[in-house]
Amino acid sequence: MNAFSLLRATEYIGAKELRVNLDKVLHSSHPYRVMLHNKPKVTILPDDRFLELMEIIEELKDSGLLEKAARRFQQESKTKHAWFWSEAWQKGEKEVDEDIKTGRMKRFKSAKDLFKHLDK
Repeated sequence: MNAFSLLRATEYIGAKELRVNLDKVLHSSHPYRVMLHNKPKVTILPDDRFLELMEIIEELKDSGLLEKAARRFQQESKTKHAWFWSEAWQKGEKEVDEDIKTGRMKRFKSAKDLFKHLDK
């Protein structure tokens, strides 16, 4: 089994579990970094490449380009996802954040358990 088949065969995997399984699959003596992204995407980099990437990001930050790009993406997001930025939706987001902070939530081990709870 290679790293790609490991990822393809996994419906949901946590960062720690991914790292442990990759250690078994890669058999690498070189250190590497695993970066999980919001989208179903994983980046695996040797440490030296990761440090190189971090230096580039720092240069972009120092030059102000990173902040400029972030503002542009934020504006595009507000245009493309106007529903999310509506007053009603943002009110709901604040309520959810408050529920999480105060512990008014439940965790379920599976979607099946969630649906059982909702059917009660």
